[in-house]
Amino acid sequence: MYRLLIVDDEPLVQIGLKTMLAKDHADKIDVIGTASNGQEAWDIISEDPPDIVIADIRMPVMTGLELLDKSHKKYGTVPAFIMLTAYEEFEMARQALVCEAVDYLVKIELNPATLSAAIDKAIARVDEEKPSSNNTDNHAQSSLDDLRQKLMLKLFNHLITSKDDLLSQAADLNLSFDYNRYIAVYGQISSKAAPGEDSYSPQALDIYNSSISMAREIISRHAPCSIVSIDLQHFAVIFYFTEDDPVAGTMDLITEALENARTMITSYFKTTLTFGIGSAVSAPMDIAVSFDEARTAQQQADNSQPIRLFSHIVGSNRRSGKDKLIGAIQVYIDENLNGKLQLNEVAEVFGLSPAYLSVLFKKNTETGFSEYVYTKKIDRAKQMLLSGDMKIYEVADALGFESAYYFSKVFKKVDGHSPREYIQSKSN
Repeated sequence: MYRLLIVDDEPLVQIGLKTMLAKDHADKIDVIGTASNGQEAWDIISEDPPDIVIADIRMPVMTGLELLDKSHKKYGTVPAFIMLTAYEEFEMARQALVCEAVDYLVKIELNPATLSAAIDKAIARVDEEKPSSNNTDNHAQSSLDDLRQKLMLKLFNHLITSKDDLLSQAADLNLSFDYNRYIAVYGQISSKAAPGEDSYSPQALDIYNSSISMAREIISRHAPCSIVSIDLQHFAVIFYFTEDDPVAGTMDLITEALENARTMITSYFKTTLTFGIGSAVSAPMDIAVSFDEARTAQQQADNSQPIRLFSHIVGSNRRSGKDKLIGAIQVYIDENLNGKLQLNEVAEVFGLSPAYLSVLFKKNTETGFSEYVYTKKIDRAKQMLLSGDMKIYEVADALGFESAYYFSKVFKKVDGHSPREYIQSKSN
């Protein structure tokens, strides 16, 4: 049995988690208790550390991130942490991954399947830290492969901030980035579950593992590459080549490799495979950009077009294509200033990942996404305030701010004056 602690300041969330765990994991999970904030949880962990902790990122007294960091520094990667988050806490979820949380779950999407997948990851982490003596060599190799996969996942999620940091960690894991051209592919495996079987069943896991093994065998015959598992439906392929190889020819080679793998795997396992291919990049740090492009392209793939190239989606001219995309996003923002315009929301509208939209926006406008949105909102607010027809709280509400206080705080940060001071300055 694996001992688990639930930490959340919402009683209904605690009850919901206990119910799902009791129903689906009673044979292997023992819920040893609950806590309403990070400090209560830390007192429990300090006295008798559990194997797994499910913790909300935002809590009073001590946040989930602070609890994770404190536990990680004292106990290492076990207890294994599963973090609960909301869509608007994307950056905080990324910080949780940096501190080696095994997974993070979005509360409004929490269901038995997503919880089971996270629990399985946590159990694997616990087992990894407590290897049996007769499997030491196999475990060592498995751990090395796992660490390489984790490094690539960090890279995909923009969690590695410098080239030196990447190369240093890669060298420790005997992972080479000696090439000068990289192309990322994002793949999705969809298998039809049998009646009464969910997508996270042992059968689904077998199909996924077998599909990945076959994909690795087929694709690697065409070009040097590595495959990274992401979850039970998705994986990435990173192709390595040199500047001596023409990009167009390499793209054709990759497309052929993916089509061969797709045909063979679909035939053997009755699954549906779709792929997205990112643009070629020259620096290892930019693999994350190619990965985000590949994921965006895959979201537009279907049975009629199972392999999509990002370059075909944004236009043959990559730069002008990105300029058009950013222009369309800016128009969308201008036309929806009455909404909250959160990064996740806008990214979903344009079929992008939040991380990729953030990087793309900053590169192309030299302004952060949130900064751009707030500047535009305050520009509109000034027009509304000077019209004389609306009160400050009415303007705040009309522009999607959660309160007049928060609106005034943002207004002063952008303009240097409070809304009232701005009105007075224009009235003199």
